[in-house]
Amino acid sequence: MVLQDMVLEGLVEEGKLDSFNLPTYSPTIEEVRQVIKAEGSFILQTLKTFKMGWDANLQNEVSDSVVDNKIRGEFIAKTIRAVFEPLLSAEFGKNVMDELFSRFTKKVSKLVEFDTLEYTNLVMSMRKA
Repeated sequence: MVLQDMVLEGLVEEGKLDSFNLPTYSPTIEEVRQVIKAEGSFILQTLKTFKMGWDANLQNEVSDSVVDNKIRGEFIAKTIRAVFEPLLSAEFGKNVMDELFSRFTKKVSKLVEFDTLEYTNLVMSMRKA
């Protein structure tokens, strides 16, 4: 989900939004293997991937509650906020964070109805070459 999806016109200055760039890249397993091999300091022994839902461990947080899409959306938004709020507030100001993440929560709550939101994690073991 891109930042523009989280914001409606007027919440932040359009120029700030247009100039904001947070590049992210998720390498493939083969790319990781190639980089390790090319660098030469280590020998890759094991490389596995596993997927983890954005709402992993939600049941630990709401043990007695029925988990619906609203609760899942709130949990995911709180997790994303914990990671990105310092960066976003430095760029767009602290005064818009509550509204920004309120809107994000609503969008994520709708999205989880139709899509499985997952992170892909890489786990590897290496030894010195």
